[in-house]
Amino acid sequence: MNKKLVNVSVIIPTYNEQNYIDNTIDSLLNNNYPQKLVEIIIVDGGSSDKTINIVRDKIKNNNNVKIYNNPNKIQSSGLNLGIKKSNGDIIIRADAHALYEQDYIEKSVNLLINSNYQNVGPFQKSIGENLVSNSIAIAMSSFIGMGNAKYRLSDNYIEKVKSVWLGAWWKKTLIEINGFDEELAISEDFDLNYRLRKEGGEVVASNSIKASYIVRKSVFQLFNQFFKYGLWKSKFLLSCPNEIQVRWCIPPLFVLSTFLCLALSYVSLYYFLFFAIYFIFLFAGIIHITKIKNVLNVIESLILFIIFPTIHFSWGLGFIAGCIYWNITKMIKKSK
Repeated sequence: MNKKLVNVSVIIPTYNEQNYIDNTIDSLLNNNYPQKLVEIIIVDGGSSDKTINIVRDKIKNNNNVKIYNNPNKIQSSGLNLGIKKSNGDIIIRADAHALYEQDYIEKSVNLLINSNYQNVGPFQKSIGENLVSNSIAIAMSSFIGMGNAKYRLSDNYIEKVKSVWLGAWWKKTLIEINGFDEELAISEDFDLNYRLRKEGGEVVASNSIKASYIVRKSVFQLFNQFFKYGLWKSKFLLSCPNEIQVRWCIPPLFVLSTFLCLALSYVSLYYFLFFAIYFIFLFAGIIHITKIKNVLNVIESLILFIIFPTIHFSWGLGFIAGCIYWNITKMIKKSK
């Protein structure tokens, strides 16, 4: 471990995470970074399940675990509150839907201390808990599901990225850029990293910093998650249109093409070729990804024929809905 040790504050925004928060906190308490230098701050957005009780039980035996109420509920507000309440020189963002390797804090701190990077984080390893979520994890670790999102896909030791999952910063860096934008319920991480890069900072993902993201359990939860991703990404782009990426354009184009081809199919059945081409593309990709060797792989492959369209369609639909909603909202505000 690096001899230069600093105080670290790990901030976890939560809302109804009773199924995950216990193991998440344990994985951080079991880190090999000196616990006397670590505080774990849970900022809860008004959970109605047992999340708060579970955290309070942890606090009884661990005086470095703290909990605060986030009246604004959204993650960006919770993170800013956590930063305000923190005592650490370094802030590490953690997710309640994740598990952290024993050297996660150490590796994050060392990379930040021994470099000029403004934000360092892990590559995202997705894991599931059942047959459906295992297939979701496969999709979220693939080019077909996530495009060219480097922090999910790269095998490089360190990769410069536009945004990174979670992250670790010097607290003073976050204060200098006024923390997270509380106008964004989602995409607040991309917005913050955009502002860091705009000031000349570098954001990197390193596969030496290891954590696992626990994906959603059902197709419905997945649809809801990616719809919100698309919805709030469009709001971010309303303020920063120069940050548009090709992979963000493909899902809304897919949705528009789907509706258009369905409408035109009343004129000619040839328009159904669009769907045939799409599923042939999926078939080839799924065969390549799963490398079918047993019955379980066959079942996962069949489920992926549902998962991939769900990801593509929900994100695209959310993005289109956001473009309409946020622009109307903007016009109404201007007219007042």
